Amino acid sequence: MSALTPGSKPVFQRSGAWPRVVLFIAVIVCVLVPVFAIVLADRCAREAVTAHERAVANDSVASVDRILDGVRLRHADELTALVGRPCATVFRTLAEIGTRLRYLRAVGLVKDGRVMCSSALGAIDVPLDAYTREPEPGSMIVTLLRQTPFQHGIPVLSVFRATTRGAGVLYLIEGDYVADALARSTRDSTGTATLSIAGSGRLDQHGKFMPEAGAGPAGGSAITSHRWPFTVYVAASAHYASQVQRHDRLIGITIALLADGLVIAAYLLAMAPRRLLLKAVRQALRRNEFHVVYQPIVDVQTRRMVGVEALLRWQHPKWGAISPALFIPQVESSAVLPKVTEFVLRTTVSELAALTPSAPLRIAVNIAPKDLERARFVSVVEDAIRALPPGFTLVLEVTERILLEQNARTTAIFQALRSKGAKFAIDDFGTHHSNLDMLSRFPFDYVKIDRQFVAQLNGGGAGLIEGIAAVAHHYDLKIIAEGVETEAQHRALHAVGIQYAQGYLYQRPQRVEKLKRDVVRV
Repeated sequence: MSALTPGSKPVFQRSGAWPRVVLFIAVIVCVLVPVFAIVLADRCAREAVTAHERAVANDSVASVDRILDGVRLRHADELTALVGRPCATVFRTLAEIGTRLRYLRAVGLVKDGRVMCSSALGAIDVPLDAYTREPEPGSMIVTLLRQTPFQHGIPVLSVFRATTRGAGVLYLIEGDYVADALARSTRDSTGTATLSIAGSGRLDQHGKFMPEAGAGPAGGSAITSHRWPFTVYVAASAHYASQVQRHDRLIGITIALLADGLVIAAYLLAMAPRRLLLKAVRQALRRNEFHVVYQPIVDVQTRRMVGVEALLRWQHPKWGAISPALFIPQVESSAVLPKVTEFVLRTTVSELAALTPSAPLRIAVNIAPKDLERARFVSVVEDAIRALPPGFTLVLEVTERILLEQNARTTAIFQALRSKGAKFAIDDFGTHHSNLDMLSRFPFDYVKIDRQFVAQLNGGGAGLIEGIAAVAHHYDLKIIAEGVETEAQHRALHAVGIQYAQGYLYQRPQRVEKLKRDVVRV
């Protein structure tokens, strides 16, 4: 097991990417929540303004319906009885009935297609088409007029009820009453309200008449009467709509800020253990709580030690020995990685150089792909190589929990380090992201077979090991098997032709002062 191998963890956690993923998700959520809140608030504001417009339009429709219903229902039989009779004989009765009909300017009697008698003017002779067209007998027609022949510039609503062909009762409703009904409904929102009758025109809340051919209402909501042939259009004022939008946005942003606060709090709580752990790692570096142990790598055929792997260990003064599985994955994805890697390199070189072995030694040190993205890493490794005794070889084992990206910088660092004498090994081959493509894209010298494949040898299953060995030989790579614990595994590796191995069968990781010194050249 390498120093940078945390054991059996979910791939997502092993990769060391989860802190960045969580941070990315938290940032995206914190950005999207206010945007979504504003969009939702604007939509709610539009819906609220529309609902208000429709409510106002409904009120206006109800008011005008009451005006027109009074015309249709009140004194209808009395007025029908007056149709066709001479104006001189019915004028007094007509005028009296007219006083009892609300909202009317006048009520007239029509005979032979002409208005012959008016409750306001008495005997007149005006063609019916000056007020409206003639409907079928027994029906009513409503028309909006800019003015009448006797009062110019004052709009009216004319209602004609045909009793027989060419005869009936004509009601003239003051346009001001209709305008007042529209104005009362729009008082709070100071918007615009318009009553429209198809084929006639429109009347707004100020009593202004507009022909149907003119520009229609811009935006707003429309409600059509179910009893009379007119439609009311209501459009809220820009000021009112802006007020509603500001109000809803304020609520939305307040909720969004609260939600963002919860997201940030959740992120901080989720990341608190990681922050505390990395803080402890920094303190451990300052307090010399880390040390390096070494596990021999042996020649499978002779069982002679040909190299060692440097493994980082942490002895906390309070918590005791801390497993690498608990802190290495976090270190690999943090800013403290360079210091940890440099500590391992510096300590390993210093301790092993002092051994003065009888033969050269291969020293394997674990590095993370993030190390290979740092330009300064080349100089750090060069310093380590220069500090090694003659004949010593530094092997950089690339841990594969984080995908090694092939780019110009990584390729240049590989080449620079190899030119200085460093060798490269791909650690835990067959797990995580490692695959054939990795071997073809990067100039590795060694392939390390993960312990989980070696463990399968206990049952006699050497097929997978043979396959990995065939791949390694194809790329002219040497093979190191990790986690060898039994004689059966050793014999199986020897039978397959694996060159090197390490594990508890040969020796456990130990401090430098206990390291054996029977080193031979590979």
